[in-house]
Amino acid sequence: MKLEKYVDKSKKKRKIILISLGVIVLISVSLLLYKTFASFTESAEFPIMNGKVDYFGNSDIYFVFYKGDDELLEEMPQKGNEENLVFDHGECDNGASIEWNENEWAPLVKNLNSPKTKCSLYFEEKQYPTAVEYITELAKTDTTNLKTDTTGDANIRYVGANETVNNYIDIGDRDGAGNPILWRIIGVMNNITNLDNGGRQESLVKIIRADSIGDYSWDSSTSGINDDWGVNEWSQADVMKLLNPNTVYSGTPAIGGSLYWNRERGSCYSDLKETNKPCDFTSSGISDEAKNKIAKVRWNTGTFATNDNTQWTASAIYEAERGSHNGKEQCASNGGGTSCNDGVTRTTTWEGYIGLMYPSDYGYAVGGSVRETCLGKSMYDNKSDSCNTNDWLIPSSEYSWTMTPTPYSSYANHVFRVHSSGFVDGKPVGTANGVQPVVYLSSSVKIIDGNGEKGTPYKTQLAHFAQY
Repeated sequence: MKLEKYVDKSKKKRKIILISLGVIVLISVSLLLYKTFASFTESAEFPIMNGKVDYFGNSDIYFVFYKGDDELLEEMPQKGNEENLVFDHGECDNGASIEWNENEWAPLVKNLNSPKTKCSLYFEEKQYPTAVEYITELAKTDTTNLKTDTTGDANIRYVGANETVNNYIDIGDRDGAGNPILWRIIGVMNNITNLDNGGRQESLVKIIRADSIGDYSWDSSTSGINDDWGVNEWSQADVMKLLNPNTVYSGTPAIGGSLYWNRERGSCYSDLKETNKPCDFTSSGISDEAKNKIAKVRWNTGTFATNDNTQWTASAIYEAERGSHNGKEQCASNGGGTSCNDGVTRTTTWEGYIGLMYPSDYGYAVGGSVRETCLGKSMYDNKSDSCNTNDWLIPSSEYSWTMTPTPYSSYANHVFRVHSSGFVDGKPVGTANGVQPVVYLSSSVKIIDGNGEKGTPYKTQLAHFAQY
């Protein structure tokens, strides 16, 4: 009997111990689960390492990334990725939810109460406007700095004084220190023949380098040709060969073409009789990124039938540039002479990448309250009526070349240029004047950032599907 009582008491004691241990284990497990998930009850942040989400090893949450609705991505897109993928929305199972921290570029998971939770993050391509779309839309509200010109093409142009026009644009050019080399937007030009797009007529954005790349001859010639002063035909001009690809200067073999295009150094023509000087574009030439963003187009190189400088209004010269007259026919019809003996065939169009501004570009860039007055005047007289101080295309050097020949009865060696005081005149092409390259942007170039100010220029990007 005593033994039985002892056994009964021992059994009860063991039972109590086992129950106690069970309670302790249950409490411990509960605390562990609470510790594991309590911090995620309201929120949990997941740090990014090298553009990837830290998956916390064997944790109970994992992420899946998608482009669009169903294209699975191997990893989460990095901020500022080339495809312009941005966060669209996220979904989690087991009642959890996702918020997105744009600054940290990371997901914020809330209400994570269940193990083995899956969260899906969806990214979409951000739609940026093309440069043409952006400026066309901006012109609807900014009627001070953007004006439709009076031509039959109805181009949209930036107008006004230099310090008021915010039309700076970054197309990827960098100097030797990595600083942006800026360009400025002339405007949206309509009915441009885009040779990169099957020769279709398109609206393209036209831009000009913000500063001159140096003073060089438009063209130079050997002694005895056009009185030693060069030939006013753009398709074979020395400055055209300097700016564009796959060109070789005529004349001295040591002087090579395409130096600006290739970012090389060498010699450039700077005066009559093929006088030249060292030139270096290793830090200032056009970059490969910028080349990818410019279009090969058909440029107009026509001019007036006669040299009556009282007729040099912006609208008249715009029509002349697109006309059938050239820079030699007037002197040739008058018997020629030593200043008209080059023997070079003249053309009124040219197909290529980099040109110079037209005189009409300068004329139509005038703005402010004097715009109508100045558009009615000859640009030969642009120094008066404040036309010059209200035109942002005033050259950065003393003179700036255009690509339009000037017709004279005795010369075939003159081209229009713009003076820093504002007037337009003709000058022998052998002289050295400022060169500001001009290009048309590819129709696939998009504006992705910036406001056009010099410190925050428009930033550009090619559509990712564009052919390089």
